[in-house]
Amino acid sequence: MTQRIAYGAGYAIAIALLLFFVLFPFMQMLSTSLKPADEMFTVPTTWIPEHFTLDNFKAALNYGNFITYFLNSLAVSVITCVLVIVIAVLAAYGFTRLEFPGRKLLLNMILVSQMFCISAIVVPLYKLVGSLHLLNSYAGLVLAYLAFTVPVAIWLLRSFLLGIPHDMEEAAMMEGASRIKAFFHVIVPLLRPGIGATAAYVFLITWQEFLFALVFMTKQEFRTLPVGIMDFKGQYETNWGTMMAASLLISIPVFVLFLFIQRQLVAGLTEGATKG
Repeated sequence: MTQRIAYGAGYAIAIALLLFFVLFPFMQMLSTSLKPADEMFTVPTTWIPEHFTLDNFKAALNYGNFITYFLNSLAVSVITCVLVIVIAVLAAYGFTRLEFPGRKLLLNMILVSQMFCISAIVVPLYKLVGSLHLLNSYAGLVLAYLAFTVPVAIWLLRSFLLGIPHDMEEAAMMEGASRIKAFFHVIVPLLRPGIGATAAYVFLITWQEFLFALVFMTKQEFRTLPVGIMDFKGQYETNWGTMMAASLLISIPVFVLFLFIQRQLVAGLTEGATKG
């Protein structure tokens, strides 16, 4: 009995520490965004604002380019997410269901490509996109995002496909369905948890990505939110309240996305951890 109580107490303490480290930055951002300017740097620091204000949120929303940055980020993230899912689903299906020369070699090459960090491939991609005259365009940034999200998406979806029995697809084909029809009517519906988990991963990565957006989008009207938020940082001072408010506003689409697909995401992560 004593051992069980000690185990429960240790588990509760571990969860509390984990929640603290996860929620602390968010709570700090929320506290700063709700403070007026004269309360921002008071000593001792107050975690709960003495005078709540929404002026920082109003300033962020009324900033001339904020909506433009938001729409740019939304367009790039959605387009990238859709293209990655289409490419990765087809590629993962080919790697798990079809036999062709060099299949294992290609899989290993895809895996090895993930050993390179983003900063190592930004220059080659910049030259490639520049040679295609796609700088300062959605197409160029999406192409760069595809380069480092498609390989991960293929491996994620491949693990889910390996957990789908071949018999189900073969049964549909024995009933007269073509391979393509069996793919769309049997495989894709069973793959929805994996698609949801992969889509959430791709959207989160592209929504918050900074380096590629900074390098590929040099014109202000094409900037995305992670880069555009730096407008609140001046040469001699930084408007921390407005910056924190803008950062919280940026997190809303991600929160809404996870709210709608949380069931598929949990199921997808659970299945991905136990299959393949």
